[in-house]
Amino acid sequence: MKYKFLSLFAAAGMLFGAFSAANAGTTPSASGAEKPISQVSDVSNMPDDTTVYIQGYLTQNLGNEMYMFQDNSGTITIEIDDDLLASNAAQPNTLVWIMAEVNQDGQVTSLEAEEIQFLPSQATNTK
Repeated sequence: MKYKFLSLFAAAGMLFGAFSAANAGTTPSASGAEKPISQVSDVSNMPDDTTVYIQGYLTQNLGNEMYMFQDNSGTITIEIDDDLLASNAAQPNTLVWIMAEVNQDGQVTSLEAEEIQFLPSQATNTK
């Protein structure tokens, strides 16, 4: 009986490890569902009003709720309502996850944040 329990426990561990590896490049939203993370370089090719999930850094406060966002592929302007930031002060080295909507205005692409989460920094922003 003891060995059956240990075998079942080991199998569950392997299954969880495979699930985690398969979901690399995703992050949970507030609903708990896994969402794929888009790169800034891909956003300019997306249709207006597309929902995207991005992870990176707010590098500059441009004023009037506008920020520069940066990931490993580039930078983009993003509008973030003050109520989404709450009391969190966005610093250039603070890792954030954002659910946003793509805004296509002629040749200019920007984002409008719908949800933001401040994440524990896994690496320092060096850009």
